[in-house]
Amino acid sequence: MKEYDVIIIGGGIAGSIASKIMARSGLNTLLLEKDKIPRNKVCSGVQLKYMEKLIGEKIPRSKLCKNELRKVNIITPKGRKISGNIGLLNYWRNIFDYWLNQIALENGVEIMDNFIVNDIIKNNDRYIIKNKASEIKAKYILGADGLSPNSISRKILYPENFSDKITGAAINYFFEGTSTVEKNSLYIFYRKEFSNLMYSWVYYKDNKLIIGTSGKDNIEFFSQNFFQEIEKKFDLKGSIIRREGYVTHCNGGICLGKDRILLAGDAAGLLDLYRGVGMDIAAISGNLAGKSIVKAYKKGNSALRNYQDLSRKLINQIERNNQKQEFRYSSDKALEDSLSNINILKGGVKMGFAKIWNKFSSLEDFILLPP
Repeated sequence: MKEYDVIIIGGGIAGSIASKIMARSGLNTLLLEKDKIPRNKVCSGVQLKYMEKLIGEKIPRSKLCKNELRKVNIITPKGRKISGNIGLLNYWRNIFDYWLNQIALENGVEIMDNFIVNDIIKNNDRYIIKNKASEIKAKYILGADGLSPNSISRKILYPENFSDKITGAAINYFFEGTSTVEKNSLYIFYRKEFSNLMYSWVYYKDNKLIIGTSGKDNIEFFSQNFFQEIEKKFDLKGSIIRREGYVTHCNGGICLGKDRILLAGDAAGLLDLYRGVGMDIAAISGNLAGKSIVKAYKKGNSALRNYQDLSRKLINQIERNNQKQEFRYSSDKALEDSLSNINILKGGVKMGFAKIWNKFSSLEDFILLPP
């Protein structure tokens, strides 16, 4: 049975970054991905430009979509339009994640794709990961495989945290044809008839128009309502060429791990519905988890305790944001008030300060944006 210092489950952003950090530090590191890479990932693929600091790499222009997103248009429940200029990274996750996989490989990470984990068993001071054909062993495990029905890490640690019913879902329509949507703009709709979870979105990726929404339930109802609105508002002429979606049965809550199994990104429940983005959190948590395991190897202390200490400020931000999200989605009035001109102005001031702060701060002190 082959043995590693650490095995990461999940070849996305958190897993790739964590594995790179650990391999660079001399740990014998294996990254497992259940699909054949490069693989598709249901995700917006839109992020602020500070993502480059979070992943520790300059993103080549060839890894980004041809159309740059330079403007955000927010539509409030009452139909007010709030516009602002802001540069965003726009990428397809299959291309972006594969690039991160290749960087991990260049830094000494071994990658096994098409590896579906069936079980994780503790054996003395090691863990044995099993699939149908083989077994591999490691001292540490990092679960970075999300919260989809096929994800395994969190289910093994916290089986009671999952239910039979769907607790959250998202869906994207891929539309080809003509529209009046500006190719360099991201449109964000805060309307409870389109989502009871967070905002809905419209933007271009290359020549594909992405029309997406999410919900705690009734995702088909929300997505059809939203598409009909966008079809009329932006004079869509063409057809939906593809639909892709995501569901979870997880009941939520932040769980960083148990013993020597750590969790990162969505698998750790590090979800921020107030901002509606998770790739930056995945990058930060992957970085902090990787550093925590390296420190545990060097000093002989607890990787989980290291991780908890480093993640404290990140978790505090997420929990505060989720409280704000719960309040503003309590009514249409609260949602509209949260997007008042004065609140937008306050957010702009906070964002200006945070951008300066983030240039010089460590990742454990990083301020998540937008505020």
